[in-house]
Amino acid sequence: MSAITGIFYRDGRNVDPQLIKKMNDILSHRGPDGSATWCEGPVGLGHQMLWTTQESLQEKLPLEEDGLVITADARIDNRAELSQELDIEDAEHVADSYFILKAYQKWGEDCPDKLLGDFAFAIWDKNKEQLFCARDHMGVKPFYYYLDDDMFVFGTEIKALFCVDGVPEKINEMKIAHHLIPISTERSLTFYENIFRLSASHNFVITSNKFYKKKYWELNPDLEIKLASDEDYYSKFYQLFQDSIQRKLRSAYKIGFELSGGIDSSSVVLMAKNIISNENKPIKTFSLVFDEIKETDESFYIQKVVETGQIEPYYLIADSISPFQEIDEILYYNEGPSQTPNIAMVWQLYKKMHQNGIRIILGGHDGDCLLYKGEKYLMELFVNLKWKKLIQEINNLANIVNVNRFKLFISKVIFPLSPKTANIWRKYKGIRQEKDLVNLNQEFVKKLHLKKEYKENFFVPFTNANTSKKMHYYYLTSGTHQLIFEMMDKIAGAFFIEPRHPMMDKRLLEFCYGVPTEIKYNKGWGRLLVRIGLSALLPDEIQWRIGKRNFFHVFERNLLLFEKNRLDDLIYKNKFTKKYSNCLELPKIYKRYKNGIKGADSIDIWKIAILSLWLNKNRKNI
Repeated sequence: MSAITGIFYRDGRNVDPQLIKKMNDILSHRGPDGSATWCEGPVGLGHQMLWTTQESLQEKLPLEEDGLVITADARIDNRAELSQELDIEDAEHVADSYFILKAYQKWGEDCPDKLLGDFAFAIWDKNKEQLFCARDHMGVKPFYYYLDDDMFVFGTEIKALFCVDGVPEKINEMKIAHHLIPISTERSLTFYENIFRLSASHNFVITSNKFYKKKYWELNPDLEIKLASDEDYYSKFYQLFQDSIQRKLRSAYKIGFELSGGIDSSSVVLMAKNIISNENKPIKTFSLVFDEIKETDESFYIQKVVETGQIEPYYLIADSISPFQEIDEILYYNEGPSQTPNIAMVWQLYKKMHQNGIRIILGGHDGDCLLYKGEKYLMELFVNLKWKKLIQEINNLANIVNVNRFKLFISKVIFPLSPKTANIWRKYKGIRQEKDLVNLNQEFVKKLHLKKEYKENFFVPFTNANTSKKMHYYYLTSGTHQLIFEMMDKIAGAFFIEPRHPMMDKRLLEFCYGVPTEIKYNKGWGRLLVRIGLSALLPDEIQWRIGKRNFFHVFERNLLLFEKNRLDDLIYKNKFTKKYSNCLELPKIYKRYKNGIKGADSIDIWKIAILSLWLNKNRKNI
């Protein structure tokens, strides 16, 4: 967790070192352990340092060697393997950025796919007079940029780009649209026109007159992994999961763990504890708990993990946290409205971690997608005439979740198989169709062709995922991962914390996708790779728990409890609300939400409210 900045004047102007320093300074919250710049002619690079690993204590960036200059926010997890291929000593005095530099020297533009870990970096190649930039496979480390014929400007956060004259600050209405539509998997837009995110698993080369982008890696949709026995699959999962966490424990400072009580975060905590058991020091866990809102509280499951021993738990009682608590600071650091209604609770949890000296945090995001839960598997059995197996699976699932078998058949087979039937049923029940976008200003919808945009970005890819394997692929490759990583990175960065995501390790992800569906889902149970693969570590109550609780109960209660007056103003009076929302439909949605009617889409209220708050602060740029 550091910050990088840079300018390349394509028209040949010299970069003012003070301008790079200004860009660094506005990102100083991300790097309290040092600031440095490098400038030569039309190129300037900057770096704000946050020490996390032992190797980072010796790191000096930007780094120049052999006609190459690098600045990087990176943690490289396969140093041992790279040291053999690059003939570099894997020692504490050798920084991760040096491995990247040498990888570029050997493999050129193909180097990012040789790296494991989280990274965003830029390398100025003096001999070729080109800038090479890349972002990690899953998009954990942010990279924002502005490009025109005269200049290229980049930074870890958008606010650094605005230090440079000529970088526009005009609000991007298409990004507003993607914020307001039900689900967006878009990967490159920001809330400012002509400022973009470098998409995950992409790199690009830029010269004075050329710019070309490349996707250097993607998950192979046809990947199949065949092992000799079921036990081999579960053993291999254990090995890869252990390896992912082992690599992410490299640290010179205190490490914390998010512990929600779910199977994902619990697995990370218990595997990490198992790895460091001989060090005789406790695992520090941080959990949100709720004394009043029991529908959200996971204390029972959290306690089951704590009872395994060698854990030092920290709790944040979150019943009284308003979704708008400290919202001005959150909006500043997040650089836009968040689709995540629990962002204020995340902010307070990171603050507690910071107060306890944590610099690295490991969590279970996004085990929901990694560990397949059985989506469209029953439908697939029906289509392939495997009806005996289908009946067995429905019976098993019905016994597990205590739901009528016929209802399961309708919801898990008929509705996925025939979306039109599902739509008729929803219409009969009075459930609003998301794809109609009736909550949005219809002139706005027509102006930006949002029905087409929503259909192409979400509806078609989702409906085309008509098998269990395609559905797993859809979830693993969704652009929502990148969006959430960016949010988590910027919120954590405000407190000098680096988030690490062992569930999103590239090799683990490929394995979990490639194994047969029956290894991941069987007898009504999903997530079998972790349930069986980590059976030696997980308490029974965690291993075989059904589902998990979510934060919607506390969000829906507290948004009205603490912010009703502000919501009334935002929904009924704010000019930005009127500009982007359907002034006839939104009050109806709001009324249903206030009346506590089940199924009312409170997330629409959150999205328009947080958007309006942010636009109020950026009105000069609209």
